[in-house]
Amino acid sequence: MARNFIRFARSRANPAVQVPLRITDMSAADAWWWDTNMGPHHVRKPQRADRWWTWSVLLPACHLIQLAKHRYCRPLVVWAPIDDGRFMRVAMSIQIERYPHLDIADPSDECFIWFISAAEPQVLTQHGMSNPPSLGRVLLDNAMVLSFHDGLEGRIGLHAAPPGGNDLLNLYRRCGLLQLPSSAALPGDIRRSNDGRFFYTDADTAERLCLSLDADR
Repeated sequence: MARNFIRFARSRANPAVQVPLRITDMSAADAWWWDTNMGPHHVRKPQRADRWWTWSVLLPACHLIQLAKHRYCRPLVVWAPIDDGRFMRVAMSIQIERYPHLDIADPSDECFIWFISAAEPQVLTQHGMSNPPSLGRVLLDNAMVLSFHDGLEGRIGLHAAPPGGNDLLNLYRRCGLLQLPSSAALPGDIRRSNDGRFFYTDADTAERLCLSLDADR
């Protein structure tokens, strides 16, 4: 079932508060803004998987790399309001549409999350946002929504970047993703070895996870 993007997320400070969200396609201006305003904070956090990512470079590079492979990227921005009502960028992601499904027992394609980044709640507070939204499920749901719209039944995949350590693995587990065993073979398009940090959804898992958020759409 095709779905719309989420319009509300729970506040990290007060789960009883519903924070309005907007999801838009990423532009070069969005990438530059993120590098300028969030990059300096991220680079000081060794535990962040996205510590050294430069989105103004990633955005065009990802499009060119995937076009060479006859695939398309869908970069998205998540926005939430600061206290004066203006919306501010709070998360970024780049998805590859119609990527080989990580579970090779299922010959379908998936939407692969290539890059994903969320702002630190403390940084958002400094920018005047009293209720920073909880973003983990939102970012994963965005990819599932794209997958449903592509007729892929919500199948997604991602690789948890090693700098994120066990905390990142635990985050994706808490979000309900399936973890691909390190002994599993990977699709032929993936040249790297399986380090046990790949996560995915099958159709049933995606439907269950999306259904739990349908009231917020």
